[in-house]
Amino acid sequence: MEYTLQNMDVGLVLLDADRRVLSVNATAERMVGRSRPLVGASLHDLHPPSSRAKVELLLAATRDPDAPASATSMMVALPGRVMVVKATALPRETGGVTALMLFEVGKPGVLPEPAPPEARAEPATPLVKLPITTRQGVVLLDPADAVYVQANGHYTTVHTADGAFFCSLSLSELEARLDGRQFVRAHRGYIVNLRHAQAIDRSDGRAALVMAAPGSPRVPVGRARIDALKKLFAL
Repeated sequence: MEYTLQNMDVGLVLLDADRRVLSVNATAERMVGRSRPLVGASLHDLHPPSSRAKVELLLAATRDPDAPASATSMMVALPGRVMVVKATALPRETGGVTALMLFEVGKPGVLPEPAPPEARAEPATPLVKLPITTRQGVVLLDPADAVYVQANGHYTTVHTADGAFFCSLSLSELEARLDGRQFVRAHRGYIVNLRHAQAIDRSDGRAALVMAAPGSPRVPVGRARIDALKKLFAL
């Protein structure tokens, strides 16, 4: 594997905020096989209409810090070969530049196609009660009473109608173990209980869920998650 990585060709394409090619190396030009210069071309024009929505999802995932690695990768079938595209967003100081790395797979001297996993990971055990810490000690809370959960370092804070309480479980573990039909990751730092959501507010230009609890707390909604939440609420 080390030998393969040392000898493989990697194509590199830089895109500006408008999805136009800023720069491209010779390897990428060879892989794409364009007869005209790529610099200045729109990325969408380089793909058939049927693939453009998938490309846009790929680029949107690069701006979501919670997106899994698979969301920022895609496979492109070309005549006689397959190409893997890996996208990553560069720091904001670069003006919204996105880098695309191109790899050819299934050919000598390049990365082989990944083998399917031998066994699927066991699903996380459903969480029947939420362990929270109160003045009386650890209390087992009915998950239905949690309005929303907020990340607190490696731990979390569970917000209820009666106040906020410390929980020793991480946000990722709670997301895996709580009922996904009721609890949804609205933001990288928040999980909401949809049963307590009463409105989606965008008055300040940023989406937030208004929760049915004292003070009508607002939970921020990540840009990459707003469309999925709207579908859940049939909006």
